[in-house]
Amino acid sequence: MTQHRDRWRDVAAVAILLLLVIACTWRIGLAGRVLAGGDIFTYFYPYWAEATRAVRAGRLPLWNPTLFMGVPFAANSQVGFFYPLNWPLWVLLPAHRSVHVTIVLHLCLAALNAYLWGRRALQLGRTASWTIGAVFALGGYMGAQVEHVNQLQGLAWLPLMLMLAHRIVFLGSSAGRPDRVAAGISIGLASVRKRLRVSCLLGVVIGAVLLAGHTQTAFISLFGVATYAAVGSIARSVRTASWRPSVRVALLLSVAVGLGAALAAVQLLPTWGLSRLSVRAEGLPFNERVSFSLSPVYAGRALLPDLGGSVPPDHLEHVAYVGTIGLALALVGVMMNRSRRQEATGGTMWAYRAESCLVLLGLLFAFGLYNPIYLFLARFVPGFAHFRVPARWLALYNIGVAGLAGRAVGALWARRAPHGRRALIVGGLLALLMLWAVLGARLGAGGDLHVLSVVGWAAGGVVAIGLLLAAQRHPRAATLGLLIALTGELFLATGALPRARATAPQAFTSLRPAVAHLLASRKDGAEPGDRFLSMSDTTFDPGDLPLIRMIYGPQLSDDQLYDYIIATKQKEIMSPNLPLAFDVPAVDGYGGGLLPLARYVTLQRAFLSAEEVSIDGRLRENLTAVPDGRWLSLFNVRYVITDKLRDAWIDDVFYDLQFQTRLSRGDTASVADVPAFEATALGLVSHLDSGTALPDGAPVGVVRVGFTDGDVRTFELRAGEGVIGDAAERETGAATATRLGWSEPKRPTSITVEAVLTVGEWTVRGVSLIDERTGSFQSLVLSEQGRYRLVHSGDVKIYENLDVLPRAFIVPEARVANSDEAALEAMTDPNMDLSSRVVLQGEGGSCSLEGVTSAVESQDGGVGSYSASATITSFQPERVVIEAMLERHGYLLLTDAYYPGWQATVDGAPASICRADLLFRAVPLGPGEHRVVFTFRPPLQRIGMWVTLAGVIGLLLLWHERRIVETIARCYNRMQT
Repeated sequence: MTQHRDRWRDVAAVAILLLLVIACTWRIGLAGRVLAGGDIFTYFYPYWAEATRAVRAGRLPLWNPTLFMGVPFAANSQVGFFYPLNWPLWVLLPAHRSVHVTIVLHLCLAALNAYLWGRRALQLGRTASWTIGAVFALGGYMGAQVEHVNQLQGLAWLPLMLMLAHRIVFLGSSAGRPDRVAAGISIGLASVRKRLRVSCLLGVVIGAVLLAGHTQTAFISLFGVATYAAVGSIARSVRTASWRPSVRVALLLSVAVGLGAALAAVQLLPTWGLSRLSVRAEGLPFNERVSFSLSPVYAGRALLPDLGGSVPPDHLEHVAYVGTIGLALALVGVMMNRSRRQEATGGTMWAYRAESCLVLLGLLFAFGLYNPIYLFLARFVPGFAHFRVPARWLALYNIGVAGLAGRAVGALWARRAPHGRRALIVGGLLALLMLWAVLGARLGAGGDLHVLSVVGWAAGGVVAIGLLLAAQRHPRAATLGLLIALTGELFLATGALPRARATAPQAFTSLRPAVAHLLASRKDGAEPGDRFLSMSDTTFDPGDLPLIRMIYGPQLSDDQLYDYIIATKQKEIMSPNLPLAFDVPAVDGYGGGLLPLARYVTLQRAFLSAEEVSIDGRLRENLTAVPDGRWLSLFNVRYVITDKLRDAWIDDVFYDLQFQTRLSRGDTASVADVPAFEATALGLVSHLDSGTALPDGAPVGVVRVGFTDGDVRTFELRAGEGVIGDAAERETGAATATRLGWSEPKRPTSITVEAVLTVGEWTVRGVSLIDERTGSFQSLVLSEQGRYRLVHSGDVKIYENLDVLPRAFIVPEARVANSDEAALEAMTDPNMDLSSRVVLQGEGGSCSLEGVTSAVESQDGGVGSYSASATITSFQPERVVIEAMLERHGYLLLTDAYYPGWQATVDGAPASICRADLLFRAVPLGPGEHRVVFTFRPPLQRIGMWVTLAGVIGLLLLWHERRIVETIARCYNRMQT
């Protein structure tokens, strides 16, 4: 009866704890709002949208053709596609709702696991275990990680891993009884079975952490568990004067890690294959490895809650507060004396030491750049060299502090209050930390410090010390007061975290005009949509901004409304990875982990300088001008999205200044698309480049305008006559326009400009047709780098590339490159026609370069009469079918990324796939009609599935098969003797 009542009390304690977590996350849980900032909006929503589509369609999403011109999908561990707890959410809920549900679910799971750690491992009471759950789940570190869904999912299992590791270390040891195993006495079948089952359970949890997909979290968690177990096993070895406890623990932990890796092999092996081709294959650049280190100057603010504002975005990785009450309790936990039971067994005492080690380890490693030990590890030790953000080691600090705080509450509840001197020491340490936080703010770390935060810290410190002193006479009442104060402080502190800025769900679900235009332009049928490139930032104001404020202003706070507006602009420009959410193919994306492929980064160097190339794959922030049209055409980029921030109104006429046409003597450029517009004048915005010195009256350029009636008007522009602006105008924005008029209204059909200046360059920035009778105008697009026309003008502009090449086409000529550098050099040759010649590279024996060479030589360099076609008849992410017709030998080029696992058949027979133009796929074809089928069947994915299946079978055998356990017991007993 007593045991039954105790169980229901545990249930009640857990229920209260979970209700508290739900109350702290009500905006994204019960209220249905969305987080519209950071990685969760531009990274996780899109990936979860694609996973949702795939699961509901019954498809295993191995390939992602939407971002980076094709990359693996499931092999990207950050997606967490094989994490079992994601599947029901993808089936039942839309992407933005499932993300929020998993956040709330895993915060509840973190609280529950922390409670179990306190009850089952640390042998603490309900109140103390409740404290551990509250501090861990509601502390700032877990709260700040809601933007990193997979990281939160992995960390939720950390307390359960510690609980199982604790049981592995002390299984078979009890109060007042010596450890028979440590003394060398043979163990029985039941004992071996119990140890193996605990190890199996730990393996399952490790597998779940690995499947969650954040490899750095898994690395940190395993490192922390190993440290936690090592402290205990070494303590037992010292106490028993035997090395056997340490060996046993090491063996059982190895079994758990091996089993966990086997269960997660379906994810680990494809991810390992991807890592070999990713930007992290050789480790990150050293400056990236130590980026987002916790500065010691900012440490005070990192460990204390912000109660008067929001955490600065660049410091979200540095949030590790547990409240001043929580810190006070943790400090008390460090200083508490051991109980008699602890002295008898040493079990709980070692855990206290292990928790302290976790706290110190988490803090020291979080300093990263400012810690010489970490600098050594980051330079030479695998694992450390492959991750950035050392501040994420604060996860160990968080769980360690939670354990110490729970230990203090347990002692206070058991009427073992610290004496007054210790309480005053705690107050002094808190005061020093607060002083350091204020000093750090004065030194410029983290921006301004709100006065409410300082007042809140001081009030929390006073309350903590007062209640600790009161606990000497009224321990239970003082402990309850501390818990109430702790809960209130943690609840108030959530106002500074990202989830407090959750905004209206329309921030994600509503459709913006630019997105609608791209969706409407998708071709009907089997062919994929053409790609787009966005090179706009978010500094423009949406045209419907007054309407947004009118609708949502009364419902949202200023911060929430701000996030809604930023999300609106990110959708308008289709910021990576939002194209994946709307299934609109983009040329770039945002990796943040294993993506993009290293070859994609290399290909960026074709049109960006080495300093401008971003290893995370984003082009939008690094492009200052539209790339040469030859690259966009090769990449199947039909649409270019830009903003209007460079454009200008001059004399009540709008000029589109996006394209900068630079012309030297003899160069010409034409407007590719002249709309039907009757005009009386042509406006021209241009300037002479710096260093171009021409005498007044010297000819600069000629403008020719053709009309529907066949008439052609020629206008000559000269220097020094007020018609050519200088380059300084571009910097000041004081652009001037030249008007070239004709006598009666006419409809132009062609407009061409030619430079005739003798030295320097003439830059034409904008051209507009003007009807001076009505004041109406029509802006035009002039570019010498390609042919474009404006197809959408709203908050942003969308240009159509009229020279775009199909996703798949036939190339009559090829040349062979022996390295990526050689291929890049060949492709950037100005004489290289990327539409008629391809650069091929062999890849792992799958492409016969000898056959390619003979095919090239057989063509005799003549391509003038070459006739060929390629049509995509079926396009699915993992299977592409193309019907091709060739007059003679050639190469089918599919401008989707080459990756191991892609196979091809030509007319049903296996065919070689060559890596082409650094990144793409090509198949040599003979003359005639052919049916080419590309299929993605990555071998590592299949191997991973078989290994995972073997792991499941091994788990069942270890759990149930008696003979295996008997064999293990006999081997262990032989080792003992």
